[in-house]
Amino acid sequence: MKYKIVLIVAIIAILAGGLVFYMPFKEKKEGEVKVLNVSAAAREFNAENALTFSREICKLGPRYGGNNAELKAADLMEKKLEENGIEAYKEKVDIGGGKYTYNVIGVINGTNPNKYIIIGSHIDSPGFCEGATDDAAALGIQAEIARILSSKNFKPEKTILIIGFGGEELWFKGSEDFVKKHPEIVRNCEAMIDLNCVGAGENIFLTQYSYQPRPVEGDPKLINFTMECAQELGHPATAGETTYPSDTYPFYHNNIKKVPVCQVMSQPFEVPPWSSENTADKLDKEDIKKIGETITLVLLKLAG
Repeated sequence: MKYKIVLIVAIIAILAGGLVFYMPFKEKKEGEVKVLNVSAAAREFNAENALTFSREICKLGPRYGGNNAELKAADLMEKKLEENGIEAYKEKVDIGGGKYTYNVIGVINGTNPNKYIIIGSHIDSPGFCEGATDDAAALGIQAEIARILSSKNFKPEKTILIIGFGGEELWFKGSEDFVKKHPEIVRNCEAMIDLNCVGAGENIFLTQYSYQPRPVEGDPKLINFTMECAQELGHPATAGETTYPSDTYPFYHNNIKKVPVCQVMSQPFEVPPWSSENTADKLDKEDIKKIGETITLVLLKLAG
């Protein structure tokens, strides 16, 4: 009999441990604690909001090499993150020749000061086009994610950084500068997810491997986790190879830590990213919704 009692106690302990491990976010509201349904929260992503801000960025024209349009995009991103309820600030980035750009950094503080999740994009575009998918749509997605996360009034375990990097088109100047300035963040970063060339494509595309200027391998666990989140929401997702790693590159190749990375794209492209045809009217609200909901769910779950 005593062995049966011990067995029952052991089973209860295992089940209790599982419940603790999979404990969902708790949302604080007017003195009471409510369980946050993360899938439902992710579905609150408003693609129209994201699209509206993306179009505002596109109206600036080509954002390149620290020109006025790129600097204005940084100002708009900082302001939009603040309007959507999170702390935001700019860091100046020297890009040479007396020119500069900015990294725009939004912060949702976690309860553990030594753990970070980064969701990145870039504020610049190719010098010959307004860069609707490269990367204005990503900025719109980030801004809308900030609104959702701040509106839930929860405290994640890990600090979430929402960053729009400057100078990506100049071989990742902004993200390289961030890695050099913030070695402690890099050392304690558990995942870096980068949105690049999104907003007009058939599927959510997760980069397993890119090869210029040096190879970058997407983290298999992070890719699989993101794939599972997309499937949970009913969104099509694939994984494969692409040419450029975008701003995952400095987080992968540095002297501090090889951060687990995943570049998220929209592929096959509905419009070539490096084309004068890459204009705001080509953006696909449904694609923005797929990417936005999926990455919101990934962040809600990863941030713990």
